[in-house]
Amino acid sequence: MLEYIQLDVSPILSQISNHFKSAAFLLHPFVQMPDGWEKRKRERPFQHIYPSDEEILNIGKPVSWNQISQQSDLTLQEVGIAVHDHRDKRPDLTNQLRTCFNSDFYYPREDKISVFLLNDIVNVLGSKGADFVLYSAPLEGEKGRLKIEEIKLEEMSDLTPAEFMLMDDKLEFAFISEYDAYTTLFLTKDDNISEIIRRMNWEATICDNKTTLNWFSQKS
Repeated sequence: MLEYIQLDVSPILSQISNHFKSAAFLLHPFVQMPDGWEKRKRERPFQHIYPSDEEILNIGKPVSWNQISQQSDLTLQEVGIAVHDHRDKRPDLTNQLRTCFNSDFYYPREDKISVFLLNDIVNVLGSKGADFVLYSAPLEGEKGRLKIEEIKLEEMSDLTPAEFMLMDDKLEFAFISEYDAYTTLFLTKDDNISEIIRRMNWEATICDNKTTLNWFSQKS
Protein backbone atom coordinates (compact mmCIF):
# COMPACT_ATOMS: atom_id res chain seq x y z
CA MET A 1 0.00 0.00 0.00
CA LEU A 2 1.30 3.43 -0.95
CA GLU A 3 1.54 5.73 2.07
CA TYR A 4 0.36 9.32 2.14
CA ILE A 5 2.62 11.53 0.00
CA GLN A 6 3.81 14.54 2.01
CA LEU A 7 4.44 17.25 -0.57
CA ASP A 8 6.82 20.19 -0.25
CA VAL A 9 7.19 23.46 -2.17
CA SER A 10 9.09 21.98 -5.13
CA PRO A 11 7.28 21.11 -8.41
CA ILE A 12 4.62 18.45 -7.97
CA LEU A 13 5.66 16.22 -10.86
CA SER A 14 9.22 15.92 -9.57
CA GLN A 15 7.89 14.65 -6.24
CA ILE A 16 5.54 11.98 -7.59
CA SER A 17 7.67 10.61 -10.44
CA ASN A 18 8.45 7.35 -8.63
CA HIS A 19 4.77 6.35 -8.72
CA PHE A 20 2.79 8.57 -11.11
CA LYS A 21 3.16 10.39 -14.44
CA SER A 22 0.52 13.12 -14.26
CA ALA A 23 -1.12 15.38 -11.70
CA ALA A 24 -3.87 17.97 -11.52
CA PHE A 25 -5.55 20.11 -8.88
CA LEU A 26 -9.30 19.43 -8.85
CA LEU A 27 -11.10 22.65 -7.90
CA HIS A 28 -13.68 22.17 -5.14
CA PRO A 29 -17.00 23.70 -6.21
CA PHE A 30 -18.51 26.59 -4.30
CA VAL A 31 -21.73 25.71 -2.48
CA GLN A 32 -25.18 27.21 -3.06
CA MET A 33 -27.77 26.29 -0.42
CA PRO A 34 -31.54 26.93 -0.78
CA ASP A 35 -32.79 30.48 -0.18
CA GLY A 36 -33.26 31.17 3.52
CA TRP A 37 -31.30 28.11 4.65
CA GLU A 38 -28.80 30.03 6.75
CA LYS A 39 -31.46 32.18 8.41
CA ARG A 40 -33.37 29.07 9.47
CA LYS A 41 -30.21 27.40 10.82
CA ARG A 42 -28.78 30.36 12.72
CA GLU A 43 -29.47 30.30 16.46
CA ARG A 44 -28.06 33.79 17.17
CA PRO A 45 -27.20 36.88 15.13
CA PHE A 46 -23.90 36.79 13.22
CA GLN A 47 -23.38 33.09 14.00
CA HIS A 48 -20.98 31.49 11.52
CA ILE A 49 -22.78 28.70 9.68
CA TYR A 50 -21.34 26.22 7.21
CA PRO A 51 -23.46 23.32 5.94
CA SER A 52 -22.50 19.76 6.78
CA ASP A 53 -21.45 17.33 4.06
CA GLU A 54 -24.82 15.61 4.40
CA GLU A 55 -26.67 18.91 3.91
CA ILE A 56 -24.49 19.84 0.95
CA LEU A 57 -25.01 16.46 -0.66
CA ASN A 58 -28.78 16.42 -0.10
CA ILE A 59 -29.86 20.01 -0.80
CA GLY A 60 -26.78 21.97 -1.89
CA LYS A 61 -25.80 22.77 -5.46
CA PRO A 62 -22.23 23.03 -6.81
CA VAL A 63 -21.16 26.32 -8.36
CA SER A 64 -18.09 26.23 -10.60
CA TRP A 65 -15.01 28.42 -10.30
CA ASN A 66 -15.59 29.41 -13.91
CA GLN A 67 -19.02 30.78 -13.03
CA ILE A 68 -17.55 32.69 -10.08
CA SER A 69 -14.77 33.97 -12.33
CA GLN A 70 -17.34 35.37 -14.74
CA GLN A 71 -19.50 36.91 -12.01
CA SER A 72 -16.58 38.51 -10.16
CA ASP A 73 -14.55 39.44 -13.24
CA LEU A 74 -11.54 37.59 -11.77
CA THR A 75 -9.34 35.05 -13.53
CA LEU A 76 -9.31 31.49 -12.16
CA GLN A 77 -5.89 32.14 -10.65
CA GLU A 78 -7.21 35.30 -8.97
CA VAL A 79 -10.15 33.32 -7.57
CA GLY A 80 -7.57 30.85 -6.22
CA ILE A 81 -5.61 33.66 -4.57
CA ALA A 82 -8.78 35.11 -3.05
CA VAL A 83 -10.07 31.87 -1.54
CA HIS A 84 -6.64 30.98 -0.14
CA ASP A 85 -5.99 34.50 1.16
CA HIS A 86 -6.37 33.86 4.91
CA ARG A 87 -4.15 36.82 5.82
CA ASP A 88 -5.76 39.26 3.42
CA LYS A 89 -2.58 39.91 1.44
CA ARG A 90 -4.83 40.70 -1.52
CA PRO A 91 -7.92 42.31 0.03
CA ASP A 92 -8.81 43.74 -3.38
CA LEU A 93 -9.29 40.25 -4.82
CA THR A 94 -11.02 38.98 -1.67
CA ASN A 95 -13.50 41.86 -1.72
CA GLN A 96 -14.13 41.39 -5.43
CA LEU A 97 -14.82 37.69 -4.88
CA ARG A 98 -17.24 38.45 -2.07
CA THR A 99 -19.46 40.41 -4.44
CA CYS A 100 -20.70 36.98 -5.61
CA PHE A 101 -21.81 35.94 -2.13
CA ASN A 102 -25.19 35.99 -0.44
CA SER A 103 -26.29 34.58 2.90
CA ASP A 104 -26.80 31.10 1.43
CA PHE A 105 -23.63 30.90 -0.66
CA TYR A 106 -20.37 29.45 0.64
CA TYR A 107 -16.69 29.07 -0.13
CA PRO A 108 -15.59 25.66 -1.44
CA ARG A 109 -14.92 22.92 1.08
CA GLU A 110 -11.51 23.53 2.65
CA ASP A 111 -9.00 20.92 3.88
CA LYS A 112 -10.95 17.80 2.91
CA ILE A 113 -12.16 16.34 -0.37
CA SER A 114 -15.37 18.00 -1.54
CA VAL A 115 -18.45 15.81 -1.17
CA PHE A 116 -19.42 16.93 -4.69
CA LEU A 117 -16.39 15.03 -6.04
CA LEU A 118 -16.55 11.82 -4.01
CA ASN A 119 -18.86 9.77 -6.22
CA ASP A 120 -16.84 10.56 -9.35
CA ILE A 121 -13.60 9.85 -7.51
CA VAL A 122 -14.82 6.37 -6.51
CA ASN A 123 -15.82 5.74 -10.14
CA VAL A 124 -12.34 6.68 -11.35
CA LEU A 125 -10.67 4.56 -8.67
CA GLY A 126 -12.67 1.56 -9.88
CA SER A 127 -12.28 2.26 -13.60
CA LYS A 128 -9.37 -0.15 -14.16
CA GLY A 129 -10.85 -3.14 -12.37
CA ALA A 130 -9.88 -2.36 -8.79
CA ASP A 131 -11.90 -4.09 -6.08
CA PHE A 132 -10.90 -1.88 -3.16
CA VAL A 133 -10.28 1.75 -2.29
CA LEU A 134 -7.24 2.13 -0.03
CA TYR A 135 -6.87 5.11 2.30
CA SER A 136 -4.09 6.64 4.33
CA ALA A 137 -4.57 9.35 6.98
CA PRO A 138 -1.20 9.94 8.70
CA LEU A 139 -2.32 12.54 11.23
CA GLU A 140 -5.13 10.26 12.35
CA GLY A 141 -2.79 7.26 12.37
CA GLU A 142 -5.24 5.35 10.21
CA LYS A 143 -5.12 3.37 7.00
CA GLY A 144 -7.29 0.66 5.53
CA ARG A 145 -9.46 -0.35 2.62
CA LEU A 146 -13.09 -0.34 1.53
CA LYS A 147 -14.74 -2.62 -1.02
CA ILE A 148 -15.70 -0.39 -3.93
CA GLU A 149 -19.08 -1.99 -4.63
CA GLU A 150 -20.11 -1.49 -0.99
CA ILE A 151 -18.98 2.14 -0.54
CA LYS A 152 -21.56 4.69 0.59
CA LEU A 153 -20.89 8.40 0.05
CA GLU A 154 -21.84 9.24 3.64
CA GLU A 155 -19.21 6.77 4.83
CA MET A 156 -16.61 8.26 2.51
CA SER A 157 -17.41 11.78 3.65
CA ASP A 158 -16.90 10.86 7.31
CA LEU A 159 -13.64 9.14 6.40
CA THR A 160 -11.86 11.99 4.62
CA PRO A 161 -10.06 14.42 6.97
CA ALA A 162 -7.33 16.80 5.84
CA GLU A 163 -3.99 15.14 5.08
CA PHE A 164 -5.71 12.17 3.48
CA MET A 165 -5.06 10.01 0.42
CA LEU A 166 -7.40 7.68 -1.48
CA MET A 167 -6.00 5.07 -3.89
CA ASP A 168 -7.23 2.08 -5.84
CA ASP A 169 -5.75 -1.30 -4.95
CA LYS A 170 -3.91 -1.42 -8.31
CA LEU A 171 -2.25 1.92 -7.45
CA GLU A 172 -3.23 3.45 -10.78
CA PHE A 173 -4.75 6.59 -9.23
CA ALA A 174 -4.52 8.65 -6.05
CA PHE A 175 -6.42 11.62 -4.63
CA ILE A 176 -4.83 13.76 -1.90
CA SER A 177 -6.36 16.38 0.39
CA GLU A 178 -4.26 18.84 2.37
CA TYR A 179 -4.72 21.47 5.05
CA ASP A 180 -5.57 25.01 3.92
CA ALA A 181 -6.42 23.87 0.40
CA TYR A 182 -9.62 24.24 -1.59
CA THR A 183 -8.50 21.59 -4.06
CA THR A 184 -7.87 17.86 -4.25
CA LEU A 185 -4.67 16.71 -5.92
CA PHE A 186 -5.34 14.00 -8.51
CA LEU A 187 -2.45 11.70 -9.46
CA THR A 188 -2.43 9.06 -12.19
CA LYS A 189 -0.08 6.72 -14.02
CA ASP A 190 -1.89 7.63 -17.25
CA ASP A 191 -0.67 10.27 -19.70
CA ASN A 192 -4.25 11.16 -20.61
CA ILE A 193 -5.14 12.99 -17.39
CA SER A 194 -6.84 15.76 -19.39
CA GLU A 195 -9.18 13.19 -20.99
CA ILE A 196 -10.13 11.77 -17.57
CA ILE A 197 -10.85 15.29 -16.28
CA ARG A 198 -12.93 16.09 -19.38
CA ARG A 199 -14.90 12.84 -19.07
CA MET A 200 -15.67 13.46 -15.40
CA ASN A 201 -16.56 17.10 -16.08
CA TRP A 202 -14.16 18.29 -13.36
CA GLU A 203 -12.72 21.76 -13.11
CA ALA A 204 -8.97 21.39 -12.76
CA THR A 205 -5.54 22.88 -13.18
CA ILE A 206 -3.21 20.34 -14.80
CA CYS A 207 0.34 20.35 -13.47
CA ASP A 208 3.30 20.98 -15.75
CA ASN A 209 6.96 20.65 -14.80
CA LYS A 210 6.89 23.94 -12.87
CA THR A 211 3.57 23.65 -11.01
CA THR A 212 3.80 23.70 -7.20
CA LEU A 213 1.28 23.59 -4.36
CA ASN A 214 0.88 27.36 -4.80
CA TRP A 215 -0.34 26.93 -8.38
CA PHE A 216 -2.74 29.86 -8.02
CA SER A 217 0.04 32.38 -7.35
CA GLN A 218 2.41 31.22 -10.08
CA LYS A 219 2.88 33.34 -13.16
CA SER A 220 1.54 31.87 -16.36
